[in-house]
Amino acid sequence: MANLLASVGNGLRRALGFLVGAALFAIVLLVCIQVFSRYFIGAPTPGLAEISRILFIWMTFLGAALLVSQRQLIVIDLLHDRLSSGIFTRLKVLVDIATAVFLVFLAVYARHLMIVVGQKIAPATGISFDWFYGALLAFSILGLFFIVERLFGASRAEQETATAAEKPIAHEGAQS
Repeated sequence: MANLLASVGNGLRRALGFLVGAALFAIVLLVCIQVFSRYFIGAPTPGLAEISRILFIWMTFLGAALLVSQRQLIVIDLLHDRLSSGIFTRLKVLVDIATAVFLVFLAVYARHLMIVVGQKIAPATGISFDWFYGALLAFSILGLFFIVERLFGASRAEQETATAAEKPIAHEGAQS
């Protein structure tokens, strides 16, 4: 089970990294087209602005899900040096559980927002507002998956990290 979670998680991390980079590239390209179209051709393109806005929202929340997967979105660095490793490990689990609870509430609220405003249509593109609030739901689901992956696959990963940390480091050029 832990291996399956880890392999799916690794695939999701690669896909999210690609999607965030692709969204950033698309936003830059669309904004350049907007500037060129407005100031050199004299024809504004409001549809491209809405697409850029949707891409920015999705890029932000997919990037946040990627940060949750790497335990970099919510970090308590202040206590890292002051707590023992056992207590700090428990604190990380507590932060993961609190984040999971928040993500469950966010998913429920995001779905409610999608139902309420899903009938509205963006004026320039005709895209449903579901696309705007769908990023919240995607972030919640992905974040929950990564937390479950970490909590249920943590014992194996921690054992591998502990055994790797116990191995002596070989120094190059050292002579016995």
